[in-house]
Amino acid sequence: MHRSVAVLLNCSSRSNRAAEQRARLGELLKETGFDADLLCAEKTRHMGELARYAAREPYDLVVAAGGDGTVNTVAAAVAGTDKTLGVLPLGTVNHFAKYLGVPLTLEGAVRTLVEGRRARVDVGEVNGRVFVNNSTLGIYPSIVRDREALRKRSGLNKWVALALATVSGIRRHERVRLRLFLDGQELQLDTPFVFVANNDFKLGDVDLARQRPPGSGELGVCVAHAESRLSSVRLIASALAGRIQEASDFSVLRTTELRVEAPGRRRLHVAADGEVLKMKPPLCYRTRPEALRVIVPLSSQISAGSRRREGSTVHVAALGG
Repeated sequence: MHRSVAVLLNCSSRSNRAAEQRARLGELLKETGFDADLLCAEKTRHMGELARYAAREPYDLVVAAGGDGTVNTVAAAVAGTDKTLGVLPLGTVNHFAKYLGVPLTLEGAVRTLVEGRRARVDVGEVNGRVFVNNSTLGIYPSIVRDREALRKRSGLNKWVALALATVSGIRRHERVRLRLFLDGQELQLDTPFVFVANNDFKLGDVDLARQRPPGSGELGVCVAHAESRLSSVRLIASALAGRIQEASDFSVLRTTELRVEAPGRRRLHVAADGEVLKMKPPLCYRTRPEALRVIVPLSSQISAGSRRREGSTVHVAALGG
């Protein structure tokens, strides 16, 4: 049985939908008899501070209620501790929740917190920065930055902004010269895209490899060799059609550690679970096997853990203003 539970929410959104979600979450927690502190970050940048606070306090279960960005932030604070991470998928893509097998309905996800079991999963790191899903270099971080700029400037829907940003990225056909060192071999290439997978080969809902997921203690590395704008378009079309594994200009590798050098570059844009960061090369990727405890449904294919149940009220606290 969990001694104490914290549910972490990003409360920066003032939309009616977000307010309704928060109210419904509080109702569900009470209905299930779940004893939890509901902790709200009033601004997105406060979530890391709130997660570190929860990791220090005597909470047994720390729940990330949000999208993959929120899950990433909370997982980074919890990984390597004796805390267990729960996930309530309130985001758009919810990649990590899908990987764990957590239901995408709020009712089903709350039920998993009460009725599920514990398991352990790997996390990846790049220069000390944790990611639970994947990290990317090249065109994708540029697309994410352009998408967010479009949304901020024009208020566009996330998917419309993503489509426009993708078209813009293909037109620019940005490539980066890299040296990759893994398993005693060196790869030199000009590439528009490098993808490092922690749990599976999916970018959003697109399966880049159609292969078994990386095993425990293993990272999956996907590299595009597209040398022209046309070949990049063909590669993207192959990915959307589910046939990218047949492309001759796309490689899938597996490793425990990866070092990425970028000759002549002082900084690289790196996406970690969708958040774009500026990092100084070399980039040192590694896996931390079974570093994160998680709650998964009893039917989940993730490695087995222990069962538990909980009991009674919901308390509310806020961070930031």
